[in-house]
Amino acid sequence: MSDNPLYYGSSKSTPMYYGARPAYGGKSPMYYGARPYGGHYGAYGSYGGTSPAPGEDGSLVGTITLSRILRVVSQRWLSVFVFLLVGIVIAFAVYRISPTIYEATSEFTMDMRRSSSGNRSMNAIDQAMVDYGSDYAEIFNTRLSDWRSGKIVAMITQEYRSSHPAATDSDDEIMSVLAGSKLELQRHSRIITITVRSKSPKLAAGLANAYASAIEAFTDEENKARCDKAVQQIHSNVEKQRHAVEKLSKQLTDFRTANKVDNLRSSRDTAQQALTQVTTEILRLEAEETQLGEWEKLLAELQNDPESFGSIPTDSARATEIANEYQHFLDTSAEFAALQITFTDNHPDVIAKGKELEMAKKRFLDAVARALQSCRSTLQVTRNRLASLRAKYDDLKNDLASYSQRVVFAESSLGILEADFTVANHLLEDLSMGEQKARIDAEANNEIVRVGRQASVPTKPVLPNPLVIFGVGIVLSLALGFLFVLVVDNIEDTVVNLADIEGRLALKVLAVFPHVRRKSREQVAKFAVEDKYSSFAEAVAGFRNLLDSPRYEAMSHCLLVISTQPGEGKTISSTSVAISYAQSGRKVLHVDFDLRRPRLARVWGIELTEAKSFSHALQNANGKKPDFASLVTASSVPNLDVICSLPPDGVTPASIFGSSIVGEFFEWARANYDHIIVDSPPFGIVGDVVSLAVMVDSVIIMCCPDRTHFKPIQYCARSLTEAGANILGVIVNDVEVSNAAAFSPHSKHGYGYGYGYGYGYGRYGGYYRSSKKRSPADGKPADGQPAADAPSTPSAADAPKPPAARAKSEFADED
Repeated sequence: MSDNPLYYGSSKSTPMYYGARPAYGGKSPMYYGARPYGGHYGAYGSYGGTSPAPGEDGSLVGTITLSRILRVVSQRWLSVFVFLLVGIVIAFAVYRISPTIYEATSEFTMDMRRSSSGNRSMNAIDQAMVDYGSDYAEIFNTRLSDWRSGKIVAMITQEYRSSHPAATDSDDEIMSVLAGSKLELQRHSRIITITVRSKSPKLAAGLANAYASAIEAFTDEENKARCDKAVQQIHSNVEKQRHAVEKLSKQLTDFRTANKVDNLRSSRDTAQQALTQVTTEILRLEAEETQLGEWEKLLAELQNDPESFGSIPTDSARATEIANEYQHFLDTSAEFAALQITFTDNHPDVIAKGKELEMAKKRFLDAVARALQSCRSTLQVTRNRLASLRAKYDDLKNDLASYSQRVVFAESSLGILEADFTVANHLLEDLSMGEQKARIDAEANNEIVRVGRQASVPTKPVLPNPLVIFGVGIVLSLALGFLFVLVVDNIEDTVVNLADIEGRLALKVLAVFPHVRRKSREQVAKFAVEDKYSSFAEAVAGFRNLLDSPRYEAMSHCLLVISTQPGEGKTISSTSVAISYAQSGRKVLHVDFDLRRPRLARVWGIELTEAKSFSHALQNANGKKPDFASLVTASSVPNLDVICSLPPDGVTPASIFGSSIVGEFFEWARANYDHIIVDSPPFGIVGDVVSLAVMVDSVIIMCCPDRTHFKPIQYCARSLTEAGANILGVIVNDVEVSNAAAFSPHSKHGYGYGYGYGYGYGRYGGYYRSSKKRSPADGKPADGQPAADAPSTPSAADAPKPPAARAKSEFADED
């Protein structure tokens, strides 16, 4: 038994029911019009949406994945094998009718030489030659057009005729063969191969050799003409350059004569020298002016206070006279002071010396006055001279600026002319040397082409190649076969495996119900009661336990089970889920809302009258709330009540679903039952399911392998999501044991339904008891007590039968 539940998907990923709230999302669904899908009609009219262009993504083949390719090929391998056989037959026919072709190959070498002279960019011959490129690959691609020109074809024909005078091949035949010839440069070499194919081996070899010889002769003629032209061209360039040099020399002389550049330079230098002299003189006079000002200030202070005399500059005017008078004044003062000490003030000597002292002081002050007058006169003269020199300085400065500007302009223009003259003169010298070198190299071949290996007459044909023909035939036939089966699979548009649902529909797979071989629908619907240890009953119980998990418990009070078309097991699955809930001790109500094709009465074997018909009660309500309790019929399963319906008379079900009575019914049901399981009509273009989906807690969509189509279920999920319904996920129903691997990559032989509480069923009847206990008060097992549908120790009568014993009773075909 595999331990992985089928609704997990990959064992490496998080289980489905641990994700976000189930909703239709992922890839955007296709929007459909009103054309019915697949031509399904019945009591509901057309259903399933419309069929747009083939392929979910709008392509003819649909979404291509490795798993889908392997699955489709494994299912339709015979179609692929037929395509393979057809491809092999066609390849054999092509091989037989293809003409025999021989191939001959000759070789020649190509060498692009450049002259050794190294002037500015290229020598004289290089200027005359066409630049074919920098490497041999580029040169070859450039020369290829010349080697396939009409002139080459004529030379090849002429060469072939001269070397094979007895040949009877026509010119048209030769040109036809040459049209299919091929020239190819060998990698990392200078060797070029010429490949010629023809039905005649001799013609192929002869044209290959003639082709190589013609290219050699053609290149030699081009080299000779190019070298002759090169000398003339270079000489013409030398003469043009000589005239250009003479013209520049005349322009240089005329410019010097017109602008007198030498005179301007001399005037500028003279002005510069004069400006320098004036600047020196101004600096000297400014220093003299400063010294005279200090001397004037000192003399003025001596007049006011002779005693403050200290020292004076020796180079000052009258400095010696002032110094002598001041020294005489000091000596007289000293003598007068000595007499005052010896005698009284009235002594004749003291009085005489005092008069002498007054005369000495007067002479000193007079000398100072004369020096001050002389200093002021000199200072005034100096300042006048400074003013004159400064004016002259400004004039010289302006003249110098003018001369400098004119000299700069003249020198700039003259420099440009001299530079142009120098460049032109150097270029003339280079061209002259190039001309001399070109005359020496005029006879040399700058492009050398020489025939290398001659082609021999081939003995084995190259076409048809059986490996290529049969290989291409097999590959194309397999590709077409794969494409065909993918297109057919996409056009059929049916759900095949788990990846189809989760990948293309982006819906969770909640459970997988196995196929039960029974004779009638009623027997299959109540199969979970008859054999609670069967794989089908275990699958339903596992799904119920999933809904009881914390993730889904709040969304499983009121469930709506829908399908996109009849026959997908909607009624059987809803009945089985209701039975499983009732067996767990919960109070369950099973409601038949399929008013167009009610089936629950027949499933439960109830003789239903209009008084107990749910549809008639809703039809006859007339705005009043019916007694819903009177519509309830107890089923044969404890804790399970059923409300059945008959087809309404004279009123469409859509009008009933649109009334407020339906909402009141759900309020009553929620208040009186632990779980409400609603059996709805198939989803179609009518609005029954949409009206019900928004009133319940969650919606479960049924899916039947190889029966359910993608587009109707996409349309269903999109419509319900847009209406605000909560899509819980998908139940995959009626799965054959042999196809179990398609719905679980880890389940090879059986089914497992496990989640966080460890409940499951295996191939050989292995039984796993739930670890979750419920209390008797709420219908759930209490601690230490086994669940109603999961006894801890099954009796011998209830023990699961081995697969061989159950083969005839458990798995019977469903209607």
